[in-house]
Amino acid sequence: MSSSDVRKRQFDSYADADQTFAVTGTTAGIGVETAKSLALHGAHVVMLNRNVAESEKLKNKIKEEVADAKIDIIECDLNSLKSTKKAADEYIEKGWPIHCLILNAGVCGTASPKTSDGLESHFGINHLAHYLKNYFIVTPITFQLIQKLLPTVRQSSPARIVILSSTANQRTAIDPSLPNKEKLKILCPEDPSESNWYRFYARSKMCNTLTAFKLHRDEHSNGISTYSVHPGALIRTSIFRDSWLAWFGSILISPFTKSISQGAATTLYCATHPEVADVSGKHWDSCWDDESKLDKALANDESLQDALWTHSDELLKKLL
Repeated sequence: MSSSDVRKRQFDSYADADQTFAVTGTTAGIGVETAKSLALHGAHVVMLNRNVAESEKLKNKIKEEVADAKIDIIECDLNSLKSTKKAADEYIEKGWPIHCLILNAGVCGTASPKTSDGLESHFGINHLAHYLKNYFIVTPITFQLIQKLLPTVRQSSPARIVILSSTANQRTAIDPSLPNKEKLKILCPEDPSESNWYRFYARSKMCNTLTAFKLHRDEHSNGISTYSVHPGALIRTSIFRDSWLAWFGSILISPFTKSISQGAATTLYCATHPEVADVSGKHWDSCWDDESKLDKALANDESLQDALWTHSDELLKKLL
C-alpha cells in the first residue's frame, strides 16, 4: 500500500461497536485513555489488570458518561505466568471474540529485578508473559497471552494485534553480526545484574517488535494484521502537580513529549482505523508507519524472530 498517497497523518479513533477489544494495563497512563476511547465509541472492552479495584473505578467513570458502555474485567497479574494463564483460561471460558488484542501493559524500571517466576522483570513481564501457547493476554508481556488466545483471534478475523514497543529498542547494544544464540542470551537475560535497567527495558521492547513482525509473517494470511507501536514520550504531569512548576515544567518539556491522549492515539489508530486494516507488519510512531527510529538490522531479521519465538516457547514449557 502506498501510504503517502492514501493516508493523512492524524490522531483519531474509529472503534467499531460490534467488536471486542482485549486490553492490558488500563489502570494508568495511555491504557486508561485507550480503554476509555474504545468504550465511549461503543466497543466491547475487556480489561486485563492486576488491580481490579482500579479497573472498577475506570469502568464506573466511563459508565457515568455512557451508561450502557460494554466493559468487562479479568484479573491478570503479568508478574506471574500462572496468573496470566488463569486469566487467558477465564477469557476463553467466557466465549468472547477478540477482534483486536492490545498488548499495552509493561514495566520500565522495576522495583524488583525478578518476577515471581525468577525471570528478569522487563523480559518476564514485557515479553514472556504475553507469550503462552494457545492462550491470550494483552500487554507488552507479549508471548504467553498471544499464544493461548491466538486461536480466538483467528476465529474473529479480520482481526488485529497491537503490541506496544518503543524506540528504546534501538538501545539494545546488540551487535547484529553476532550469531542468534548470542543475541538470545542478551535479549533473554538470566542474570538481572548483567546490565542496567534501561538496557533490559530496551531489549524487552525489541522482543516485542520481533514478536509483532513474526506474527505478521505467520498470521497475516489468516486475516490478522499486526502492529508494533511506539507511543512516544509522555508528559509526567504528576511530577509538577499542584505547584507553579506545573506550568513552567510543561512549557519546557512539551516540544519533546506527548499528552496522554496523544500517546494513546497511535494505538487506537492501528487498532481501529479502516484505512490501515491491512497495513500489517510495520512499526508505527505518531500514527504513521515510521521505522526511522527502529533498529532495522535486528527487528527485520527473520531468523532472529523465529529463534526468539522458539526460545520463548521452550522457556515457557519449563516454567509452566
